Amino acid sequence: MPDCQIRTEICDNLADYLHLAYFSFRYCRIYNTLNASVMSFLPPSDYTLTKLLGENKTTSIWLAEQVSVRRNVVLEQLSEQNPYTREEFLASVRAKAAVDHPLIASVYEAVNDKDHCFFTREWLPGENLAERIARGGTMRPGQIAHLLKRIAEANIHLEERATATTPLKLSHIYLDEQNVLRISNLALAGARSEQASQVDIQELGAAFPNLVENGVSGATRLLTLLHWMSGDDPSHVVQWPDIRHYADQIEQQLATPVAPVPSSRYAKVPLNSATRKVEKKFPIGLVISGVAVVAAIIVAMNLSKPTVVEPVKLNAPIEVPDGSYAGPDGNQVTLRKFWLSAYEVTIGDYAEFLQALDILSTDQRKAYEHEDQPVEKVTHEPDGWIALWAAAQKSKPWEGRMLTKNSPMFGVDWWDAHTYSEWKRARLPTQEEWFAAMKLKTTNPLTLRPTAWGDVQSEDQTPAGLFGMAGGVSEWIRKPSVDPSNPLGARQWVIIGASYAKPANGVMAREWTNDRNIKRPDLGFRIAFDHLPE
Repeated sequence: MPDCQIRTEICDNLADYLHLAYFSFRYCRIYNTLNASVMSFLPPSDYTLTKLLGENKTTSIWLAEQVSVRRNVVLEQLSEQNPYTREEFLASVRAKAAVDHPLIASVYEAVNDKDHCFFTREWLPGENLAERIARGGTMRPGQIAHLLKRIAEANIHLEERATATTPLKLSHIYLDEQNVLRISNLALAGARSEQASQVDIQELGAAFPNLVENGVSGATRLLTLLHWMSGDDPSHVVQWPDIRHYADQIEQQLATPVAPVPSSRYAKVPLNSATRKVEKKFPIGLVISGVAVVAAIIVAMNLSKPTVVEPVKLNAPIEVPDGSYAGPDGNQVTLRKFWLSAYEVTIGDYAEFLQALDILSTDQRKAYEHEDQPVEKVTHEPDGWIALWAAAQKSKPWEGRMLTKNSPMFGVDWWDAHTYSEWKRARLPTQEEWFAAMKLKTTNPLTLRPTAWGDVQSEDQTPAGLFGMAGGVSEWIRKPSVDPSNPLGARQWVIIGASYAKPANGVMAREWTNDRNIKRPDLGFRIAFDHLPE
């Protein structure tokens, strides 16, 4: 072979080699740039990183496989390793780990050592609602009502525990292939913002209409609820318990077909600016405001017409003569004559009280309130009062219980009970008075059996005519006392009598607490009088 030909082949091979080397170098450089986080973070051997989901200045978030249990997890690792950032990161992890609700993603594990600082949480399968809307997906009103009810339940859980959270978005709400709902764990360290719930409610109220299927049964009533949630109607401000209640009603109504209501019963009102932004997606008549919103709620929440139970004339207070009585702790006490209400204060009674407060000035209301009432307590409405009272007026279920105006009032704290008593020109009884009244004509208190939830005049009655002392709701007492199980302890506030939820010990049941702000679904009160009421 001629020498020049050999040299040409060598040059050609060299050129190919250099060309390949150049592109190999470029590819490796790009690969290493994309996987810089992989090279700088090596998790323990039980985890295999699958995909980088996102990163910011302080953390990287990965989809990973936990090898030992063969499950996908979300692994979030701290990038910056200064102690202050690490402590903030771990505080947030602890807040997330403290959340225990079946709808909210769980924290699996946290690792904090010299080589690693990360935690793993549940990987939520399926698509989030933002993705569903982006691809044009919709859902039927009954399905959305069910989702809203479950979302409200999860947020009530967070709200009751004062858990701080990042704002809730549609991208945090996931549905799997069976439309099972799960929510990202948004817990944060620190105090919960007072506006957190309203911010989340308004966010969902504005975004959810895009998910509603067009022109199907139930759209009007669902859009009414979403309109309230959006904050565009200041006359209808809803909280999470209200949303749960209304969404449950809508779901039940759509599950059971009802006769249509003629549209001519209600005036047609033009859409206002607050609802025109939804008009493009839904036909006129589905989205309403102003007078039409009020009309819609009549249709939406009360299509079925249950029998309204009006308050019956309840028994008069029971007189307890002056004299010596056996006290609750086995001691003898001397009491002056008094009268004790035959029944616990009802929802109807309490509604009259709230209506009366509405027309009073702030100074006039303060005349009934206890001088030690916390300054931050500015209302005596229980949580979810609007929905609770609406259910009681129509004899409908609320949170699993059938309510009427004669149901015992519940969900009130000691300050509420005291203020009501003062307004009624009465007072809360002492535990000695309560026990003496219960013992009146009663040979053996243990024969008084608690009954299930019901109206105040139930089968749970003493021979003297007092109702609900062994069941119904437990009751606030006027004064603190010493817990006999801790005779050297300080005096504490007493909750007396068993309830439908805690029937143990019947009329002998007592609890002690330092917190007069407690509100429970099985805690109410009855009132006592020093003089015979008019």
